[in-house]
Amino acid sequence: MLRLLRTHPLFRRLWLAGTISLVGDWLSLVAVALLALDRGGGARSLALVLAAHALPQALLAPVAGVVADRFDRRRVLLAAPLAQAALTLLMALAAARGAVLAVQALVLARSAVSAFVVPAEAAALRRTVPEAELLRANGLLSGTWSVTYVAGMALGGALATLGPATAMLLDALTFAAAAALLRGLPALVPERGPKARAAGVAAAFADDLTAAYRYAADRPALFRKVFGKAPIALAGGAGWVTVHLLADGLRPLGTAALSLGVLQAVRGAGTGIGPALASALPRRFEGGTDQAAAALTFAAIAALPAATSAPALLMIALLWGMGTGTNWVLSSAGVQERAPDGMVGRLASMDELGTTAALVAGALLGAEVVTRAGSPLAAAGVGAVLGASAWAWLWRRREGAAAVAMAG
Repeated sequence: MLRLLRTHPLFRRLWLAGTISLVGDWLSLVAVALLALDRGGGARSLALVLAAHALPQALLAPVAGVVADRFDRRRVLLAAPLAQAALTLLMALAAARGAVLAVQALVLARSAVSAFVVPAEAAALRRTVPEAELLRANGLLSGTWSVTYVAGMALGGALATLGPATAMLLDALTFAAAAALLRGLPALVPERGPKARAAGVAAAFADDLTAAYRYAADRPALFRKVFGKAPIALAGGAGWVTVHLLADGLRPLGTAALSLGVLQAVRGAGTGIGPALASALPRRFEGGTDQAAAALTFAAIAALPAATSAPALLMIALLWGMGTGTNWVLSSAGVQERAPDGMVGRLASMDELGTTAALVAGALLGAEVVTRAGSPLAAAGVGAVLGASAWAWLWRRREGAAAVAMAG
């Protein structure tokens, strides 16, 4: 996979910019989550932290997808980190002054800007490597996500002892560095599809999104790739709440910050190991690999309540990450391989919307279950059951759609 970085300089630049900014993202996420716990917010406060980081990004994802399919993707990728750097700098200043509400408001604004990165990056990736290399490129991105998650979470847990403002300041610097790298990309103007017939900007956007959804709905294999991450994310949101509460309650590795950092880092390592193993299998086994990855994820999250020791928690975190990472790579590569260039941004944004909305929904539902049941472990089982049910529905829908298409 490292050969991709040597032989494709544009991909190397895109990869390096994303890598740098990701490390900073995890730093500030740990800082804000621990700040919520320190103030006694409990499960609901944790879920709201995740929602603030993710929900605006999810809600704006469809708009961002249309933008990625209508405008130069280089300009979108360059403008986003510059805005993120400025907002994160303001977050650091607010945290230093103890203005927690201001920090959360700025997190919401930064999340809104982040919405424009994912579809533009997914669309740009197709221009930086040959189509035959897309699976390997996504595998490398997943492995990199894993490494940055490990580094960012572990470093975030360590820096939390110095205060959240320090982590946020470093995060602002990573966005600035990413923007400097992205300046070297060439123009990435999307291929023009049919012009929207609707009058007005809002109607044109709606037409664009409807056309992309119908395109995927008519192609069951593509539809499964576009929405294949959402069931995993639904279970993962509940698992995210559970692992934070376990780290804070059990403190299996000493302090809450260190326990959380290490557990999340091990989960991140799994997101790299899983895709690396899956990529060694022949492509004809992709369907079975998809199913195995989902089953591994749901089983690991459901097993969280049974873990009472550090080794057990670390093993569960590793398996959870392996399943999630494999699912991410297969879904992302599948969308990029099957979607036309003028539509890939919109389909990637639907993927992002479904995944992020499911993650937030899982976290909020998990927090409510914890609050009502009085047990920090109840969320994991509920999340795993709902995620597995959603996954089964997706596969049944795919088979039914395929049967209708064949009959027609």
